[in-house]
Amino acid sequence: MSYLVCYKCDVYYEVETEEELQELTHCECGEKLIFFENLEDSYTDVDPESLYEALEEADGAYIDLEEVHSEHKEPENVGNQHVRETISNGTTFTEKKASQYQKSHQNGELLTYAGVILFLISLFAIFLTLNIFYVLLTLAGVLLGVYGNSLTTQSKKDGYSWEKGLEGEKMVADYLNTLPKDYFVYNDVKIPGKGGNIDHIVIGPTGVYVIETKNYSGKYRIKGDQWLYYKNDSPMVIKNNPGTQVRKNTQDLVNFLNEKGISTNGSWITGLVAFICPDFRVLETPTNYKVLIPKTVPEYIMNGRKENNMDLLGRAALELEPCCVELSLAR
Repeated sequence: MSYLVCYKCDVYYEVETEEELQELTHCECGEKLIFFENLEDSYTDVDPESLYEALEEADGAYIDLEEVHSEHKEPENVGNQHVRETISNGTTFTEKKASQYQKSHQNGELLTYAGVILFLISLFAIFLTLNIFYVLLTLAGVLLGVYGNSLTTQSKKDGYSWEKGLEGEKMVADYLNTLPKDYFVYNDVKIPGKGGNIDHIVIGPTGVYVIETKNYSGKYRIKGDQWLYYKNDSPMVIKNNPGTQVRKNTQDLVNFLNEKGISTNGSWITGLVAFICPDFRVLETPTNYKVLIPKTVPEYIMNGRKENNMDLLGRAALELEPCCVELSLAR
């Protein structure tokens, strides 16, 4: 899978064949498309204007990043070796929910086994004594086994999404821990007075990033602020989609910081959806947030515009520290 990127519209197109590469030369806006073997390579410190200047001299409709990238230095701090220390203040919300369903599943299995054992013992006792008491115990064993099995089945079904969510959050947290030492990574942030938790918040030289992590399977297409899920090739609109959630979380953070006397002006807080899904495509760039695969998130953050007011960022970092379950920082 290769990609053609338009920096002007901030969109990309997936291409699989040589025919598609030859046919798809320009974006809908009219700008020439730039070729990348890997999508994460498109998030670099190379100036898009220099890429398009190179395109004017190229014979084809696209160029490989390596043709231009050698003329530019690598992004600052990329590849720096440092160790991050994770300070944990407890268990994350997702961990609690996943653990809750795991315990429920285990309890269901124990009840099922107990019901089967009680049923067998009581049934054996009936044949020996013909006592009505053991008949009742046999029925109790059946009911206990049925209830235990239903509890196991339901907890497995309900807990699956939480376990996948926990797996996704840990994956994104590991990628965020590769950020340079001047970035603070907050995991599982609870804004006072607000429902729900924010999966990750990053504060550093390029601003503040609110990250919603989703670990989904299936076919998804993102068209602006509309998320579509395809079931049997039929699209279905997801109303409470990850984009809606990350925008709400971003606004909650803005309100929280404003209450603390930290004016954001909406300029240096960026919403990101770290989407773990083998089959998704962004057809139109969403409003006010980005959708990225997890491994591209750190580089996207590092290549953001440098902020001038580091004092405000420092104050924001101090205010958020008591609100998070885990804080990762370099040492």
